[in-house]
Amino acid sequence: MDRLILEDSDSVKEIPTKVIAKPELLKPLSNRDCLRIFGRLQEKASYPAELAKELSLNEQKVYYHIKQLKNAGLIDVEKTEDKQGATAKYYSALFSSFAVVPNPEKAKSRPKLMKKETASENGASGFLKEFTKNGIFSGKIVVGSPDPHGPYKARARDGHLATELAVFLGANCEGFELPLVFLDTMVKDLKDENSNLVIIGGPVTNKLAEQVNQFLPIKFVPSGGNWVIKSEASGKEYLEDSIGIVEKIPHPHFKGKWILIVAGKRNTGTISAILALAKHASKAVKPNQHNDKIFARVVEGLDLNGDGLIDEVEFKE
Repeated sequence: MDRLILEDSDSVKEIPTKVIAKPELLKPLSNRDCLRIFGRLQEKASYPAELAKELSLNEQKVYYHIKQLKNAGLIDVEKTEDKQGATAKYYSALFSSFAVVPNPEKAKSRPKLMKKETASENGASGFLKEFTKNGIFSGKIVVGSPDPHGPYKARARDGHLATELAVFLGANCEGFELPLVFLDTMVKDLKDENSNLVIIGGPVTNKLAEQVNQFLPIKFVPSGGNWVIKSEASGKEYLEDSIGIVEKIPHPHFKGKWILIVAGKRNTGTISAILALAKHASKAVKPNQHNDKIFARVVEGLDLNGDGLIDEVEFKE
């Protein structure tokens, strides 16, 4: 059985985890009633008639959702009992979490990715409070489409980073509302999108990043056919490709909604920003050092071991 390993200085926790290569395998959980059934089966084993009564659902619908969950390999029969002359099958959830790994056989380990911090220690739960309802993350992770799109006809290469960002969210929230990840071509324009948003990638590859850019305290600014990242807090301009930003702002068009953008002017910068959240959450979620009224950080990615990959970050502000 696959397991998610959570370590701190005092203990190691192993959580049974379902590793999948295709997110569509989790499609049954996109149905609210099915998700409620799965949640109850995570708490205790139960049979369909009992679930229908406890959750106030039609019994035939419960049987349908049970079949979908079992076919997806998410639940199984734990035991059977005789109930009024019939055999009742008690089902239970097989997993407590999920990990999307597109190519498991080619996946490389990254032992330095996560810092051993609990959610209470790193402050990320408070940072994400506007994005949650009763501890459940409520919003859309928006990545750029891999097809040519937008005014720059660009192809995004940031989609896989949604997995690493989901690890950060999962470590600091109690669960997710599904579906979770969307291409920028699948969502409405910013002025019409009444949702909490987590935007991955810069304005060239993500149309929502382009639309939100004007509202950011640290902006992407075109300069001589290229882009620079300019901070209103410090007055500095950043030219390096490995510079990334982590910024949280209120949604400019919908009160009570928020936007988190994790981006760089190039892919290496976006990787740096993701790594800052994943490895150094306690620093990444703090206000800007030049203006404590805004949550806007600038990081630079570093390749410390010389293998050509970003493996550490330095906070510039």
